[in-house]
Order: sequence, then structure tokens, then C-alpha cells
Amino acid sequence: MHPLLSNVNIYPFLGLYGNDHFPFDFAFTDGSNKVLIDGNSVYTNVFDANLDTLYWALEKAGYPDMHVIVGEVGWPTDGDKNANVQNSKRFNMGLLKHALSGNGTPKRKGIIDIYLFSLIDEDAKSIAPGNFERHWGIFEFDGRPQNATEFHYLAESTDYACSLSDCTALGYGSSCNGLTLQGNASYAFNMYYQVHNQMDWNCDISGLAIITDENPSEKGCQFPVMISHGSTLLLDQHEGLSNILKKAFCGYIFLVFLL
Repeated sequence: MHPLLSNVNIYPFLGLYGNDHFPFDFAFTDGSNKVLIDGNSVYTNVFDANLDTLYWALEKAGYPDMHVIVGEVGWPTDGDKNANVQNSKRFNMGLLKHALSGNGTPKRKGIIDIYLFSLIDEDAKSIAPGNFERHWGIFEFDGRPQNATEFHYLAESTDYACSLSDCTALGYGSSCNGLTLQGNASYAFNMYYQVHNQMDWNCDISGLAIITDENPSEKGCQFPVMISHGSTLLLDQHEGLSNILKKAFCGYIFLVFLL
């Protein structure tokens, strides 16, 4: 528990909505826009700039180490020219990778705690601020995912990863047979990543996966970590091997996306 905690909401989309001259790519953490230089700090996106504004204010107020949670951040899927599924997916997936990377912001390094807004569209919400207000959800009003085609693409990507690695543990009656859809994808992507020597680009899977140092093994299903050609290490969560070997797993990012 953090004795002091601050919460902030950040909405880069509103920068675009309120200003036609706002640099489009600057709203995304994967943008290729021109950087913004503020003293010794270099910013490539408005999310980091907004968050650092709070960090600097807290430091000036005498709380330089206060833990900050981004309580709301997201992108709408309809109701404006910039509100669509493609931009929403680009923003959310890019932000999740950025937040979990440990790179932090120019002011403060480390993993950024964020809560995506929101889980589901709200069909009765006031549209006084704009028509987009009813379309912040990852899911539609009836519970369907905004981008249903992604699940079809996920199945194809999972099959591809298994065809070039070893997914026999996912078979009927095997140790990992009880995983969810997302768990199956994480296992397949991790095996592909491990078999191909833990190269960063082998965990991208067209933006569906991310590298993590947290062991996703569960319920007797172990996610292997390759430590040398032709051999593996099954990490026990109760062992202290993390002090000797760096754990590196590849997992389906949408598993985090839904939490």
C-alpha cells in the first residue's frame, strides 16, 4: 500500500477534439511526430507530457515520491471524425505497451499504473460534451467487442505460432488444456517467442502480444523459458531463481487489455 496516492484522468483524444491544429500523432504513444522539448525533457506524446505536469506539481508541493494512478484514459470508437475503432485500438494497444515497458515518462521512470476507460459503451450517457461520450467502451452496448474481427485474427495468429513451435501442452487432457482463449494465445505466443531465441520482434505478433517478466503459469500449466538451445527452465513461483535468471515471457496483450 502507498501511504500517499494521487489519481489523474488523461484524455489525449480531447486535445484533437478541441483543436484542429493539434498534431495528430502526438496523441498516440507510437507516433512519429516531431518531439516537444521542455528544458532537458523530450516528449513524443501528450500522455507523457500531461502526466509529467502532475509529477512536477507534486514535487513543487513537497511530494516528489507520491504514487500516481491514471484512473481514466481511453479513446472513443464513434461520434467524431477521430473517434473510430482503428484509432481506439492504436491508442489503447500503444498505451498499454508504453505503460508496461518500464520506460515511464521523462520525469519518472517505471511501470505506469493505468485504468482504461471504459469497459462498455454507455447508451444513456449525456452527449453534451460531444456525441463520442457514449462510445468509450472496449465493448459495445450488447457486450460484443468493438473489433470482432480481432478474435478471428487471434485464432489465425495462435495457429501460426503453434505451427512453428510446440503447443502439445494445449492438447486435450494435457497440462494446459484448461486455459482460456486468451491463455491459449499467450501460451502459443510465448512458445513461439522462446523457440525463436527471445528476440523482441518475435513477441510482437502484429501488435497482439507483449514481453513481460511476470510468470503467467497457472493451475499446473507451466510456461517454459528457454535458457539455452535445446533446453528449458520451468520457473517455480516459489523459487528464488529470479535473482539469478531474468524471466522473460511473451503474452497476449489483450489479456491485460480486458482487466
